[in-house]
Amino acid sequence: MNARRLGDLSSPESIASALVGLLAVGLIAAQALAGMGGPTTPVPSAGPSAAPSAAPTMDPEIRRALATALLVNQSLASRGAALESAISVEPPLATDIADHLRSVNADLTAGKQAADRLRLGDETADLGADLAAFYEGLMARTTETLGNSIRNTDAYVEGARAIIDLLAPLPALNDRITDALVGRSGATPSPGGSAVTTPPPTLPPATPSVPPQSSPPSAQPSGAPVSLVFNPGFEDGVNGWQLQLTDGAVATLAHEPLGGPDGSAAARVDITTGSPARSGIALVSEAFSLSRGETYVVDLWVKSSAAREVSVRLVAASGQVTASRVLQAGTTWSEISFDVTHLAADPNVQLSLDLGRSDATVWFDDIVVRKSSG
Repeated sequence: MNARRLGDLSSPESIASALVGLLAVGLIAAQALAGMGGPTTPVPSAGPSAAPSAAPTMDPEIRRALATALLVNQSLASRGAALESAISVEPPLATDIADHLRSVNADLTAGKQAADRLRLGDETADLGADLAAFYEGLMARTTETLGNSIRNTDAYVEGARAIIDLLAPLPALNDRITDALVGRSGATPSPGGSAVTTPPPTLPPATPSVPPQSSPPSAQPSGAPVSLVFNPGFEDGVNGWQLQLTDGAVATLAHEPLGGPDGSAAARVDITTGSPARSGIALVSEAFSLSRGETYVVDLWVKSSAAREVSVRLVAASGQVTASRVLQAGTTWSEISFDVTHLAADPNVQLSLDLGRSDATVWFDDIVVRKSSG
C-alpha cells in the first residue's frame, strides 16, 4: 500500500468507513457459509433448527456514524488514562494536562458530528441525543479548564479529575453503540438453536499519550484565579486574540509554545513598521462581560526586546475606553497588575494591549482579568 493510501486511512471517519465495510463483509460471509451444501458432521441440538437471520438494512451514513462514535469513545478512554497519569505525578504539570485536554476536545468534535448524524435515524435518535449530551458536557468542562491561567495548576488538576469522572458512562454507551452497529440488541439464532453473537469490530488502538517526565515545574505558585479573558496563557495558540493595525503600521502576531516566563506558551508581536498612535498596533482579546460597580484586577506578564511603554485599555462595545494604563516593559519578564472599578455593565468589553510609538518586539503571557477579592 503506498503512502498516500495510508494517509487516507488516518482520520477517524476513514477508519470508521473501513470498519463498516469489514463488518458487512463478515456478516455476508457468515450467511454464505451457513448456506453452503456438502457433507457435514451432525451436531446434536437441544432445540429446533432455525435459519440464520439476515443482517438488518441500515443507512450507510448511520452505520459510519456508529463506528466513528465507537472509535471516538475508545480514544476518550485512552485520554482519561493519560489524564490519570498526568495528575498522579509530583508535582503535576498544568502544561501536560492542557495538552491532554486539547486532545480530548479534538475527539469530542468528531464525536459530536457523529452524534448529530445518529439523531437523524429513527432507530438511533435516542442514542444520538444521549451521545450529544455526553460529548457536550465533556467539552464544556474541558473548555472551562483550558480557560484558566496555565499557572493555575490546581484548576487544571481539578478539571482533569472532573473529566475522568464524566467519562464513567463510556462502557454503557459503547454497549448501546455496539448493539446498534450489529443491527440488534440480542443474538442471532444459529442452525443448531444456540445463539451466536456477532462481535463488534476490532478497533485500532488510540494514539497513546506519554506521561509527563522531564518538563520543569511551573515557576509560579498554583491557585491563580480564573481569567475572564479567553485563552489567557496562549496555550491554545493565539485563538481568541487578534492584531489590529492602523496608520500604515506593519506587525505580525506569533505563538511561541515555550516562550513564556516559566517555559509555557506566550504570544509575540513583531513590529516592522511602527505607528505614531499608541492604538495603531493593538493586540485585542475576545469580548467578555463586566458588571456594574465591580472592581476588577488586570494582571499580565510582559517582556520586550528593548525598554518601551505598553498601554493597557478596557474598551466597551460602544468604543468608549472605560480604563487605561500606560505601563513600562523591559527586556526581562515582569508582572504588571492594577485595579479598576467598572461603572457600567457591559457584556462585550475587550482588553486592548496597545503597542504603538515603538518598534520593539513584545511578548505577553498569562493575561488575567478577574473580580477583585478585596
